[in-house]
Amino acid sequence: MTETTNPLKDRVLDHDDDLRDVVELLLQRANQRQMWLMFMDERGCLGDPLMPMNDYPADPNYEVDIDDLGTVTEAHVLMHRAGLLREMTGNASIVLAWERIGTEMISDDDRNWARAMAEASRLLDVPLRAQFIVHARGVRQLHPDDYL
Repeated sequence: MTETTNPLKDRVLDHDDDLRDVVELLLQRANQRQMWLMFMDERGCLGDPLMPMNDYPADPNYEVDIDDLGTVTEAHVLMHRAGLLREMTGNASIVLAWERIGTEMISDDDRNWARAMAEASRLLDVPLRAQFIVHARGVRQLHPDDYL
């Protein structure tokens, strides 16, 4: 971290490494399969709220019928709802952390979710700042080269 004297919520996280360090400080290591939805405010600081979601669907590309969206993929629904929360909370972008038991190696499941959420963020114009894997030993950032 570049600024260790500031409270966590006041640290500007301009660099991916700084953001990864904060995600690792907050989430540490994987305990179960869940997705964490985090927000970045307009200053580039971690925003509120920090939301865990266990039991997210197995397949991001599975199509579901949703009253307000029609027939869309699970990833589309999740990104749409994340975008609404971002707007309601006044944050600038979202960060996703995929917590799962296992090593830092990127799995097919990691790739599928990261790819589907990146695509949904583009289609829905929801600013996606970064995606991470929270694994048994810490946190790894998912870069586009990892899942495209």
